[in-house]
Amino acid sequence: MRQGLRIGTPSYSIKKLEPLYGLGREVALRDAGSSIVMYEEYIRSASAGAPNESILAEIAAYNRDDCRSNAELRDWLEERRTDLEAAEGSAMERPALTEELERGLSDRDRRVADLSANLLAQVPLVPEQRMADPDLQARWLLANLLEWHRREEKVEWWAFFDRCTKSDVQLVEDEEAIGQLTWVGEVDRPKQSVRHRYSFDPEQPYRLKLGDEVADPATQMSAGKIMALDALHGTLDLQSGLRNPRPHPRSLIPPAPISATAQKEALERIGEWVRDNSMDGPGPYRAARDFLLRRPPRAGQADGTDLVPPGESVDRVARRLITQLDETVLPIQGPPGAGKTYLGAEMVLELLRAGRQVAITAFTHRALTNLLDTVLDHAQAQGLPVRAVRKIDKDETVQTSWRYGAAETNDEVMRLVRNRDVDVAAGTAWLWARGEFENQVDTIFVDEAGQMSLANVVSVSRAARNTVLLGDPQQLSQVKKGAHPEGVDLSSLEFVLDGQAVIDPRRGLFLPETHRLHPDVNAFTSEVFYEGKLRAAPETGLQSMHAAGDLTGTGVRWRGVGHRGNRNSSEEEADLIEALYRDLIGGEWTTSDGTSRQLSPASVLVMAPYNAQVELLTERLGPIAAAVPHSPGTPRIGTVDKLQGQEAAVVLYSLASSSQDELPRSMEFLYSLNRLNVATSRGRCLAVIVASPELLKVRVHTPFQMRLANALCRFVEMAAAESAPRLLPSALAPAQASVTPS
Repeated sequence: MRQGLRIGTPSYSIKKLEPLYGLGREVALRDAGSSIVMYEEYIRSASAGAPNESILAEIAAYNRDDCRSNAELRDWLEERRTDLEAAEGSAMERPALTEELERGLSDRDRRVADLSANLLAQVPLVPEQRMADPDLQARWLLANLLEWHRREEKVEWWAFFDRCTKSDVQLVEDEEAIGQLTWVGEVDRPKQSVRHRYSFDPEQPYRLKLGDEVADPATQMSAGKIMALDALHGTLDLQSGLRNPRPHPRSLIPPAPISATAQKEALERIGEWVRDNSMDGPGPYRAARDFLLRRPPRAGQADGTDLVPPGESVDRVARRLITQLDETVLPIQGPPGAGKTYLGAEMVLELLRAGRQVAITAFTHRALTNLLDTVLDHAQAQGLPVRAVRKIDKDETVQTSWRYGAAETNDEVMRLVRNRDVDVAAGTAWLWARGEFENQVDTIFVDEAGQMSLANVVSVSRAARNTVLLGDPQQLSQVKKGAHPEGVDLSSLEFVLDGQAVIDPRRGLFLPETHRLHPDVNAFTSEVFYEGKLRAAPETGLQSMHAAGDLTGTGVRWRGVGHRGNRNSSEEEADLIEALYRDLIGGEWTTSDGTSRQLSPASVLVMAPYNAQVELLTERLGPIAAAVPHSPGTPRIGTVDKLQGQEAAVVLYSLASSSQDELPRSMEFLYSLNRLNVATSRGRCLAVIVASPELLKVRVHTPFQMRLANALCRFVEMAAAESAPRLLPSALAPAQASVTPS
């Protein structure tokens, strides 16, 4: 050890070090967790109308003690340095960390660091001071967005190389990996590829899924693509090319990250322009600059007024605004069943009729393809010819059923757009952020903008004069891995909503009417996720459902099932869902147009948070669905992430875990507000949660965790008025919800 100290304490927590320099604390709070509990107590007192201000004073004193402690520790260490210099009779040279860091910087690192410093030159460090000035806050955001992708990639690279050093046994415990594979045999040779089957322990937690590209940690190279995955029995099929034979992997991990070079360069160009000019005013990148300034969309409306005038429909206003946008960003928040994709397609066609060229992008190929297909559906129904192209992924196979052209290279898309040989072009952010696409189209539509980062939306916005954001941050949110400054880590629509559940009517459009959810289902969705502002369209009240057993009628239902020791799958919940499924199939439901239909496998959506429970339910429900007279089918079963965007007459949601102590992942995953919203809003007539009552006895450590638990508890409260469950041995009546701060 050089220039270090070895201290005989069980922990290097600062509170364990305080006896060394004799700090006397003013308050007796033991740790940060105690202050959190006290703050929650303050929140409760404030909610009751009698805020206990003494609690805030005590927490402030605790934080003041922490600051004093850090300062005194620094002074104590400096004294030890002085003692050592005196003992050795010479001054100790301090490490030149700046020089060492400089040697590891690339030209881009230095360039971006200089650009960031320039943008931040006049920006106060105190958040409250800069946030009082929109220009200063926008500069701060842009400066910190410059390195958003590098921070994400750094975490991914660290995680990738860390997993490559782990043993196969250690990877069994890694949620991002599948460890200890055993080769079973070759199963197929499609075209120039080969598929091999492997077995693994199905009890291990993992997030890899069907269709994922995966890597072999032993070789740090691609291991192929997962073409089949049986989470219940623990088998998977890997497909790889015959031209590049590779050893059988013993474990699988996510692949190395793809560099977002185009997005980084796009953000840098915008930053350079702001440095040399200003954040505000006319000129290039105005849509992005106004967006960061939190300016309302520029569409001809009077300053400070709502985008939708009183008495007008949102749909009609959106069609009018789309051709009036003037170098700006128009956000549209579309709750479940509110017709976001439908309206987006209609807006695209309005632009095409006006002779404009349109781009479509999204975080995934699946999302952007959904909007593109809807545009083509509407165009065909209206007799409007549309020429479209999509930049396909490198591993995609062109399908004859596609109604659009498939471009394999960025250059091919560029040629078609520049020559105006297409009206609509679709591709991911890796396409539209490229420099050659700058200002090439009139409007770019970002679908599922609630899942696309603020950094990516700003980077692709320069491809067009105007940007339209379609999505809902109250449903599945963006996946991020890096640690970012507060506000920089948001998705584009989270940034617009600024902590609210519903968009400010001056800053964007909120689609206020669901055409999917019966009023009894929407009552929960609207209250918990949309401040009570989402209403059910009149025709949804015509929907009804009648089946054998107690799952009949409309609304939300809770079915408690007692079990222990289950982490990511539950036989007990599968027993109950199997019984409920049998009762439902063959029943009858009435659609919003008054038509009566038989409940078939296509009418019931079954969801779970974990792949293992999905596989178990698939095994249980498959024979039932196949044996349905006149309308046999395959049960619709999947994870919440997989089935987002789908709908059915009834949704059954199985949580699988026995208790909070047995969660295979964090509380934030299972109790996620976004997942609960998505899962319960798939059902037109009925939304049913099947779960262990122990999940209602929650220990929370933060106000945010309390919000998560309260949403599930509120579901139980609203379901309590419904009919009691059948007295199956495994079924319990709804339990009393309990949220315990700790």
